[in-house]
Amino acid sequence: MRIFPPGAAIAALMTLLTAPLAAQDTTMQHHRVVLGLVDTVIVSGNEKTKSYVILDEMALRPGSLATQEAIEYDRARIYSLHLFTSVDIYYDSLDTQHFLFVSVRERWYIIPIPIVGFRDGDTKKPYYGAGVTHTNFLGRNQRLSGALVFGFDPEVSFAYEDPLFDRDHSAYAGVSAGLATVRNRSLVESALTGDFDEHHRDIDVNAGRRFTLFETAGINGGLHSVTVSSYRAGRTASPSGTDVFLYATISYSYDSRDLREYAMQGALVTLFATKNGFGESHVDFSRFGVDFRKFIPLLSEVSVGVRAFTTQVSGTIIPTYARSYFGLQERVRGYYEALWEGENLAGGTIEFRYLFLSPLTFQVTSLPLPQEFAVWRFGAALALFSDAGAAWYRHDKLSLPLFGLGYGGGLDFLLPYSFILRTEYAWNDHGKGEFIIDLRASI
Repeated sequence: MRIFPPGAAIAALMTLLTAPLAAQDTTMQHHRVVLGLVDTVIVSGNEKTKSYVILDEMALRPGSLATQEAIEYDRARIYSLHLFTSVDIYYDSLDTQHFLFVSVRERWYIIPIPIVGFRDGDTKKPYYGAGVTHTNFLGRNQRLSGALVFGFDPEVSFAYEDPLFDRDHSAYAGVSAGLATVRNRSLVESALTGDFDEHHRDIDVNAGRRFTLFETAGINGGLHSVTVSSYRAGRTASPSGTDVFLYATISYSYDSRDLREYAMQGALVTLFATKNGFGESHVDFSRFGVDFRKFIPLLSEVSVGVRAFTTQVSGTIIPTYARSYFGLQERVRGYYEALWEGENLAGGTIEFRYLFLSPLTFQVTSLPLPQEFAVWRFGAALALFSDAGAAWYRHDKLSLPLFGLGYGGGLDFLLPYSFILRTEYAWNDHGKGEFIIDLRASI
């Protein structure tokens, strides 16, 4: 979603509303100072969160060799749980015993969420509504959410995720359901008959296992229904204008990133394969995808991130609603407002990040806020980037001219509650420039 917030300076806001809480949070620094072996890990400050939720996310355990780098890595991993406003880890010794003290401050977990914005960043497509999320149900990092949205692309949704459904076997499980009316995204189809709506209904169940600190694999499946308001051959697989079909996905993920919302080191690899239709309907196609991301520290507070991804289909009829797009979830900076459609996607990014302001934690003193909202965390980075991407149909030959290229730079702000604000300027391969403001990390 593209946003256009007021131009208030974040530094001025911090000066007026906050006072320093602690020394600079060095989450992103890469010191290689050896501290010693760890005998015991002690967790404090987690009034609602079970201690094992924190301990299960740490690479350092009793018997591990503690270094400053390893401590900072674990601090970032714990913060990436999105359960705490601040995380501190200290190493200390008493006689012959060596301790790690993990101190956290918990967030407010039941969050009413006003929902407002513009679909695909288009001011002609406003939506609004409300939702509620419980991000730590029963203190086990379980997530329970529901939302009701009106305006452009109205929807109602419910989801429940339990990452520790069976802790003894490291198993997770979840369920979700939703109803949505989606305006057709295909410019090709709109040019032929005008805009039309797709009415989606979905019930999904998932389960899987976390094999190591970094590796998970799972399967999800469900029932999906799509009805188009204006039928044309190819918009659905069924000639009735309604597809009702079963689907199943198998997936694998390796995630060793330090701070998930804005990584400076580690890797993310995701693989998936989805089969749509098992003979119960006209639907019969599959989608496969791979997404590789690697973040390599170069110098203190300097890192390079690379990403390569693709998603491709196989099967008979690929309905319009199953097409892939650049210009929606995936974008090429320099062509941020362009909409490219096809059945397959491929893209890549290289981005240099200089974290010139490592995340600072502040205690708000001038506003009457509950403790859960009184701890704020800010950081800032300079980014230089280059993007490439292409969308194509199966009958097309993938070639270099299909790819759009863009490059540029900007400032990224790490905000409280794990939000990222990107402010960038990009040029495309035709020399046309554009300003970009977004509320998510680029990779």
